[in-house]
This record gives sequence, C-alpha cells and structure tokens, in this order.
Amino acid sequence: MAQMQNAQSVALQLEKVRDKLPLLYERDDILLTMIQQRGDVEKVSSRNMRLPLQIRPGGKAGLANLDGGDLGRGSGTTYDVAQVTPVFFRNAVEITKLVEYSTNSPEKAIENAAKREVKNGMAQFRSFLDKVMQTNGNGVLGTIGSIVTTGLPAGVGAQINLVTPPGAALFYYNQTIQFYDPTLTNNYNVNTSTTTNILLVDPFNKFIQIDNLPTGVAAGDLIVHDGLTGAQPISLFGVPYHQTNATTGTWLNLNRATYPVELATPHVAGNNATITPGVVRLAINKVRKALGTNQIGKLIAYTALEQENAWEQLGISISQIIKEGAGGRASDLDLLFTGELTMAGVPIKSSINANQARIDFLDLSHWGRAVMQDIDFYDVGGQTVFPIYGASGGISAAYIFYFVTGFQVWTDSPRSGAYIDSLAIPTGY
Repeated sequence: MAQMQNAQSVALQLEKVRDKLPLLYERDDILLTMIQQRGDVEKVSSRNMRLPLQIRPGGKAGLANLDGGDLGRGSGTTYDVAQVTPVFFRNAVEITKLVEYSTNSPEKAIENAAKREVKNGMAQFRSFLDKVMQTNGNGVLGTIGSIVTTGLPAGVGAQINLVTPPGAALFYYNQTIQFYDPTLTNNYNVNTSTTTNILLVDPFNKFIQIDNLPTGVAAGDLIVHDGLTGAQPISLFGVPYHQTNATTGTWLNLNRATYPVELATPHVAGNNATITPGVVRLAINKVRKALGTNQIGKLIAYTALEQENAWEQLGISISQIIKEGAGGRASDLDLLFTGELTMAGVPIKSSINANQARIDFLDLSHWGRAVMQDIDFYDVGGQTVFPIYGASGGISAAYIFYFVTGFQVWTDSPRSGAYIDSLAIPTGY
C-alpha cells in the first residue's frame, strides 16, 4: 500500500492568517493636523465670519513750529474686514451585510471589517482634506501634461501624465474627479454627463489612470475634486491661496488691488535653482521687514520631502565629520543627519502632499478654522447608517454611512509668513 502523502492530509491542516494589517497606501494629514492643533477654531453659522484687520497706520508726523505755527491736519488708522464662510465636504463609505456578517467575531476574521471601515473612512477623509488644503482655493488637484489612450490595460480609459508640481501627490485610488478647462470655466464632466474615477495613482512617475475621459479634455486642462460645479468654483482656501504676493483678485472678500502691499505675503523666487541658506535667510528677513524685526512669530518651514532632502544634501556637502573618541558610538558612521532639521532655526515640517518646489514659512498662531460642523457622522434623527435600495425597490443587502464636515481655513495676517517657490526638485523624486 502506498504511503500517505500530504495531499491526503490537507483537509486536516489549519490555515495560518497573520493578524497584522499593513497599510500599503499613503494618507498623510500633516497640515490639517497642525492647523487643528495650533490654529484658532471659531464656531460659525451660515453667515460670513468677519475678521477685523488693522491694515494701514494713521497720523501725520513731521517737524512742528510750536511758536504759533500751523500744526496741520491729521489722519487715522485704516481698518477693514475679511470675511469667510464654511464649505461642506462628505466622505461616503458603503459595505454589504455579508462583509459585516463574515467578519463580526474573532472566530471568523482577524478584524471586524465594518468597525474598521469607520476608522479607515475617517483617516481617508482627513487625508483628502489635507490634500485639498494644498490648493489655491479652487479645488485644482493637478494639471494635465499629456494624455495616453492606447496600449493601456483593459478597463483603463486613459492615462493622464501630470505636470509637476504637484504631480500625482494629491490623488488617491478610486477617487472621483472632474476636468475643467484652464480658465476654470467649463466642467467637461458636467457638460458630457461623464463620471470619472481613478484606477491607479503612480506618485513616482507622476500619472494617474482613469476609467472614463470626457470628450474635449486636452493637455493643459485642470483636474479638480468631486462636487465642484460652475465657473471659478470655490473649495478650501489652502496654503497658496493665503500665501501669495498677487496684487489682483480677492482674498477673503477683500480686493487685493486695494491693499497691494498689506495683503501680499513676502516672497522669494527660487528661479528653478537648488535651495541655498541665503534664500532661506532672505525669506525670513522679508517677514521681519514686513512687520518689524521684533514682530516675527514662531514659524515652521512647511515643505515637501523633496525640499527637505535638498536642504539635508546642502548641509552634508558643507559638513566635516569629526569622529568621537574611544567608546560610545565612535565606530558608527552615519552620513545623514539623524536629529531635527531646521532652517535658520525654524523647524521643518514635511508632508508628501506639500508642493514639491515650494517652502512655506507659516506662523500658525495666525491661522484658524471657521467651523460650522466638525468632522462627524451624517445624522438624521439619530440614524447614521442608511440602507441601500435594490432595483426592485426593496432593500439591498448593503448600507452606507457618511462623514461630513463644514469649515473654511483662514489666516488673519498674510504678511506673518513667507514663501519660496519654483525651487529645483532633486533628481529621483
């Protein structure tokens, strides 16, 4: 009789499932967290929140003749008010009852999938909001460099090669997106009744693959997040909205042309060159010149990994390694910095969502959120989970829940920060 072989005992063998769930995609929320932790929070209604600003000095100073001379007329301080109102966002999470039933106990699964989706949905929503906060207040997540429609995997409608910055950093898998022309006037998805979803995001090669490409979309067009409609749409006011030296357009309902100096953020052009200490010092000194040498606040240098790396490489190129004496870590050799990186004493806070060619010096004591609704479940009479209906009109074996929030980001002092843009991006990124 032949010996018993493994195939005859497979039915008896236990299957081992590792009880760890590694995260294989990014969901940074660095900027959102910093503003939540350090910025002001103002609870607001649907009416505009008003931010009073002391914009221009008053008084007429000069030499005086007090022996009966004419002292002249005077003037007073100029005040104005910025205004901000929240915008609303939602994140929908939908699962089937089979998912719930098949994972609702330790004997069935290593995680309760339904409960875990609450945690995952919140984290992904925060990551999305952080990405939107990198934009110029219009929801533009990327610019089309070129479009490929041939030689793609089955089911892929097009590959969109993106202009860097920001490349593909502000997109995520299965995100619904929309396309606008470069003037943000025509929404191609609305015009053609087309829904577009992302099938793949490649942050290294700076492209996304999508299922449906609306008719008329071409190189140079803009990609925005879902939910925007009409010309010049309004989304979250991100860093480049508040930190700009533009003298046209509006900022929080104030005309920039009325206050071309007072509303302009100190700026240094990088001229597509690698970051240098002189450029950093110039940016910080411009803040001091704008507000006074003793008025500079507690800045942070908010930037992408690319510029953090460029700064570190600059430090390495001018450093000298002096080994310690005997004992300790005298035999160790680490050619990279292991401590905290700073720029002229300003702590660096890096994010994969930040603009790869830009460094923003932010004084977060002047930043805040006008909040109508903090991030929470969408609630109707205490109900937060809603059924899905089938084609028959009966209830489907699935349900949906939503996270919603309504807020806007503001700063009450555009001159309290500075930014360096158009910096060279290190090779390989």
